[in-house]
Amino acid sequence: MQAKTRKRKGVVLPILWAALKRTCMALGAMVLIFAVYGVLIASQFAPSPAPPLPDKIVLYMDLKSGLAELPPMPSFADPFKGSAPTVREYVAAIDKAASDPRVKGIYARLEPGKFSLAHVQEIRAALARFKAADKFAHIYSQGYGDIAGGFGGYYLASAFDEIWLQPMGIVSITGMALQAPYARGALDKIGVTPEFFQRKEYKTAYESLMREDMSPENEEMLGALMASITAEFMADIPAERGMSADEFKGYVDDGLFTAKAAEQAKLVTSANYVDVLIDNIKEAVTGEREYEDELFVAVPHYLADLRQAQAQNIVEQRLTPKKPVVALIYAVGAIMSTGSKSGIAAADKIAPAIMAAANDDDVQAIVLRVDSPGGSPTASETILRAVRKAQAKDKPVIVSMGPTAASGGYWISAYSEQIFALPTTLTGSIGVVGGKFSIGALFDKMGVNWDGVQWGENANLWAINETYSEAEAVRVNMMLDDVYESFLHRVIEGRGLSDDRAEELARGRVWSGAQAVEIGLVDQLGGLTEALNFTAELVGAEDKNGLHIVIMPKPKTPLEQFVELIGGSGMIFENLRILSDALAVFSPALEEARILHDSKSAVYESLRLD
Repeated sequence: MQAKTRKRKGVVLPILWAALKRTCMALGAMVLIFAVYGVLIASQFAPSPAPPLPDKIVLYMDLKSGLAELPPMPSFADPFKGSAPTVREYVAAIDKAASDPRVKGIYARLEPGKFSLAHVQEIRAALARFKAADKFAHIYSQGYGDIAGGFGGYYLASAFDEIWLQPMGIVSITGMALQAPYARGALDKIGVTPEFFQRKEYKTAYESLMREDMSPENEEMLGALMASITAEFMADIPAERGMSADEFKGYVDDGLFTAKAAEQAKLVTSANYVDVLIDNIKEAVTGEREYEDELFVAVPHYLADLRQAQAQNIVEQRLTPKKPVVALIYAVGAIMSTGSKSGIAAADKIAPAIMAAANDDDVQAIVLRVDSPGGSPTASETILRAVRKAQAKDKPVIVSMGPTAASGGYWISAYSEQIFALPTTLTGSIGVVGGKFSIGALFDKMGVNWDGVQWGENANLWAINETYSEAEAVRVNMMLDDVYESFLHRVIEGRGLSDDRAEELARGRVWSGAQAVEIGLVDQLGGLTEALNFTAELVGAEDKNGLHIVIMPKPKTPLEQFVELIGGSGMIFENLRILSDALAVFSPALEEARILHDSKSAVYESLRLD
């Protein structure tokens, strides 16, 4: 027996040792591969200083990717590819260019993309400030609206003094329609029973599943929203295009225009090719139609040059009085307790960021940028609790609402010192909805029978194979009542409203930003620029340019995002983290080099003939 035991040990131990060695070799090889990869990247892009910007500049805005609050996460396909500037970066570049004597004008290229109306209004406001400095702004597109229709792209284009359209393009300004498919009939046919309870009649998130047609309350609410939003179009576009409101409404009723017809109707300035516009701009700025393309500087390159100049001017920075520090914190996406994907406003990241700003003696105020349709009440309460604790430390919190700040998005905003919203922001929705789908009848149709045992009268509360019992429905409605009353209490206390007034404004109703200002749910109309200017006055600065704005939590570099993208857990993740830290010294140079490369590519692409 002893001999057999020794024999087994003699076989097992070498196998374990060999496995351990191979594992260590694999981990080491992985670290080595990534280290070599990092060095190759650094050597490829690196740190040759970017050439200085020319004395004459036309700022180039590449709007083919739409407008976004935050840059997207990297992908495996191209982890180091740059992303389009955010709305804030576009506004910062336009505002800086307005006072930069080198910048003579703006050339923008528009392609179909996601253009939220509130984001468009922020860019439009910046363009108005730019044109007020006696500088031109021209835009070109192959089509405004195209098959998708919609006002976003054309609404943005109307802010430019010249709108150019490719001769084979179209302008589609077909009005505005708010529709949804009502699927209750189809669900009944396949044996799916939706059971959702709402607080209250305007909280219509699941109405299209519960009904076969639109409720009167929803029709009333959407009609009022549409009237408020279209009033913005009618106030802005006709005046900018030099026509009456009735004339423009007539064009909207026509809906679709060829390039020639759009030019005749003065919806566009010129139906012509992009190379003609480029040559016109060159001639207007330099007197030469064949001037070098370096005249056009993309927004990322322009911002990178400004950052580089600021970093080099260390002596002047030390002599300049210290600027007040303001923390800018984003709550973008569905509000959830945790999450790392784009489209999620994770409370476990936002709340600590607010607390970090509150506990930082240098930070004098917090600006919370909210673009969220809502989400979890518990996650919303976690963020609101952090806001309240920051205020208890004498750190004012100012909210800037983006395209949407509804339901949970309004919950986290309710106690702020000042709320700013764009006229087309969607906000309010002070209510709650909850429930489940039951597919028991579908199982019956398929011949599937459920059977089992349970402990607890309501053990099947969330079961998908059966509908709520009377007792279960009572428990769910009790929960929804509690959430609604809690939400209402926070609005009453945060906004200083009476109980009756708060109930009147709540009931799940969605309001536009313009409506919200009139009824007292929002304090002022304006975008992030106006919110920052208000905060500057609060902390003793003249305007946002007198602030040192710190984004919290600190945005990750592309390299850090890539490591997070491929990272797992345990030793592999730790090795990748160490590698990321080791290569961090290259990150600023890599980022500046990438921006320069991508910006030049974008400009050259925009100059192609089409």
